[in-house]
Order: sequence, then structure tokens, then C-alpha cells
Amino acid sequence: MALRVLIVEDQLMLQQLLVGMLERHPALEVVGSVGSAAEGITACATLLPDLVILDMALPDGDGLQVAQALHVLRPSARVIVLSSFASTVERPPELSTAIVAILDKNRAFQDLLHEIEPLLPIGLDPLPEPSFNTEQLTQRELEVLQEIGAGHSSKTIAEKLCVSVRTVETHRRSICQKFGLSGAALVHKATLLSRKLA
Repeated sequence: MALRVLIVEDQLMLQQLLVGMLERHPALEVVGSVGSAAEGITACATLLPDLVILDMALPDGDGLQVAQALHVLRPSARVIVLSSFASTVERPPELSTAIVAILDKNRAFQDLLHEIEPLLPIGLDPLPEPSFNTEQLTQRELEVLQEIGAGHSSKTIAEKLCVSVRTVETHRRSICQKFGLSGAALVHKATLLSRKLA
């Protein structure tokens, strides 16, 4: 049986990206995605998820309200908190075992997978590492990736490729979205692959 996951995230684009990425894995079943604390509490009660990916700052309240409601409804369920201020978030004592991780939203999608993997039921295969198949990239994105790997700034890349800095930044965001990477993780990956792409 797959791990049942509920996503509570008010930023629609991030919510949809998380749904799309997590649904690719056979070990996970995304049972719902909502954008508010009230919807999150209702979804916890009706869907009884095994895991909630929870935004801390929701438009109608603190994400911890959802975690507390889930803990009462399903004590065995686990929570992974997402926050733009992860370093300042503290686990309430009563949720010390329920909240298994607090991740900064700037972290890579791969970091989220690493936190989910230990939660998989026994007998399910570990989650595969996100692939970094450059065949998914357009020719221009591949060129930008090579330049990033060479340590060049967006301005330098723009000048070299005769495009605007804004265009380069658009390509960088597209590459990050395709591979579920943060900006810092993209630079790291590009550096590792620079020799292969040369």
C-alpha cells in the first residue's frame, strides 16, 4: 500500500508542482491538496493521510493548527513542515514525534524526498532519486546549463549567448522546475555535469 500524502500549501504554483512531482512516484499516493488551515483540518479528518506536507504560514492561520488536528485524528501520521523561515520554526513538545522535518522552501525537491523515504511502509521500494536527464532540456537550456557549470553569472551568460539577462533567468527557472532543484542545487548539479556537457 502506498503512503497517502496530503499537501497543505497556499501558493498555488508550489502546490501544483509538489502534487505533480510526488505523483510520479509509485510509492506515494497524493490524496489531496488544499490551500488553507481550515481546508487542511477538514481534509485530515476526511482523508486520514499518512503524511502531510504542510506550509507553516497559511492565509487563515498557523500551519501548526493543522498538525495538531491531524495528531488527534491520526496519531501515527507524520508531518513535514515547509517554511520560508525554517530556522525559526520550533516543534511544540506535543508534536515532537509527529513533525519529522522542517524544511526551508529554498531547499531542493530531493531534500524533501530524503525526508519522506524513511516513512515508507516496509516492503515498498525506496523513492528513486530525481533524474537529471539532460534530454529533457531544450538546446538553449542546455547551453545555459553548461555556462552555469562553468561558473558564469547570468549577465555573463546573457552576453555570451546574445540574449537578455531576463531570458537567461527564465531558462534557469525552467531547468530548476524540470528537475525539482533550488537555485543553489542547480549550480551544484551544473558544475558536476559541466565536463560531460562540454
